[in-house]
Amino acid sequence: MVSRITLVAAASMLLGAAMTPAKAADLGKGGVSDLEDRVAELEATVARKGNRVVTLQLYGTVAKGLLIWDDGNDSDAYVVDNDAITTILGFKGEAQINPGLKAGYKIELGVSDSSSAGVSATDDEGDGGATLSIRQNNVYIESSTYGRFTIGQQSTASDGAAEISLANTLIVANPDHTPNFDVVNGRGTVQQYAADFDGGRDDLIRYDSPSVYGFILSAAWGDDNYYDVALRFAKEFNSVKVAAGIAYAKAEDDNVTSDLGTYEQVVGSISVMHVPTGLFANFAAGQRDNEDTDVEGSFYFAQAGIERKFFSYGATTLYGEYGNYEDITFEGTSAELWGLGVVQHIDAAAMDLYAQARFWSFEDDALAGDPEDVSSLMIGAKIDF
Repeated sequence: MVSRITLVAAASMLLGAAMTPAKAADLGKGGVSDLEDRVAELEATVARKGNRVVTLQLYGTVAKGLLIWDDGNDSDAYVVDNDAITTILGFKGEAQINPGLKAGYKIELGVSDSSSAGVSATDDEGDGGATLSIRQNNVYIESSTYGRFTIGQQSTASDGAAEISLANTLIVANPDHTPNFDVVNGRGTVQQYAADFDGGRDDLIRYDSPSVYGFILSAAWGDDNYYDVALRFAKEFNSVKVAAGIAYAKAEDDNVTSDLGTYEQVVGSISVMHVPTGLFANFAAGQRDNEDTDVEGSFYFAQAGIERKFFSYGATTLYGEYGNYEDITFEGTSAELWGLGVVQHIDAAAMDLYAQARFWSFEDDALAGDPEDVSSLMIGAKIDF
């Protein structure tokens, strides 16, 4: 009984102390101003950022989906990371050197435990399961007059040149879903029959010009004698938005960006949207000359639809698409793509809910019969932070 009374008394004393208003004298002679000084001093010692002149911003995307597939021989469904969107965690920031000059950095990690670009009919994990990759790790100096110079792991100048879209279609010409699937009765995987030749990421030195009448010129040079140059354009004319890009790239030896040996290529794309109606159309095309195999591959891709706010949650994007691919890896091969999709953006959550169906067919002159078709349905969600 005594112990209970003692506990109750102690609890009453603690409660009374917690409810007693704090006095200004407790903050020192300076009162509130002294407290603010102490807080500022504490912030300066906390390791939430290195210093007071360089900003730090945390950002990222989480993208998950259900991939349902049929390769003509088998079918299944996998929970995957959507490689077309990519789950990322990034840190970036910059510092103002003077009114016309600044410096900055970017560190971006790719996080995947089952990539849609790595899974196959015999592997529901892909790329050995969970992976953590470095997508960006670079520093830059940017002048408002002369442009930006960047060094480190980053996108090539041609990265994205074949995948420009003003609409929220999530993915474009590249087979980001099922690329690693073997084509039944074929000679390779889906990505060996179809690709959009878009640029990637590598250890590079890159230059980006300031925008001049909507045009931006970019150029990059990387390890193993890789270099590319790209011209991009974006502008609005009387309620019609236009974005376009074209890029030339050449790689010698066994460049790590593509592992394709020596090649040169030209790719480009254009996107047009009528803002009042939300009607849009995208077109992309490219050609690659692989000097090691003497194979000249080409593709073209079209996508069209409408993007409007039919619901209060956010804009809805509806679209259809078609792609044609010739001699991508092997001479005498072709692939056709038909697809359709829907994306619902939710403004209040910075989220997209999406569904996309794709139907692939293949031809191969070296085979007695045509390979089996491959079809897929990707349903999922992504959220930005």
